[in-house]
Amino acid sequence: MLRLRRHAGNRPVLLGTVGFAVVLALTACGQAGAEPAIPQGAGFSSWVQNGSGGRYVVPVVTGRAAALSAPQLGTVQTDSNCTPDARGLSHCHNIIALANGSQIEIVDNHQMSIHRCLRPGETVRVSPMHDRWVTVQVQRP
Repeated sequence: MLRLRRHAGNRPVLLGTVGFAVVLALTACGQAGAEPAIPQGAGFSSWVQNGSGGRYVVPVVTGRAAALSAPQLGTVQTDSNCTPDARGLSHCHNIIALANGSQIEIVDNHQMSIHRCLRPGETVRVSPMHDRWVTVQVQRP
């Protein structure tokens, strides 16, 4: 049931179900945009640092990260969804064609204003980490 109470200054304060629902909705939105946890062994403590020296730690969202038993060369095919979030971090989606004929899709969490995106046509070395995480190292020509 909705109740309005008069607050000092004679302004109504909303209490009850609607107020609770608003708080839950705001909390859910904040969590939906939350950054993924940085995996153990990443070598950095903030996604702002991801991409330093051309090395990116990324989760594999489609494809078979577990099938990578050793580093492989690949070619970046796409770079999309790079609009920064409210914290200035981009969560770019990249498809990488691997030398073994398979492909993976990754999400590159990084601050584009500090470390650039992966570029289509670029050669990278993809190395397995653990679970669904890999490192992607840009190969210099």
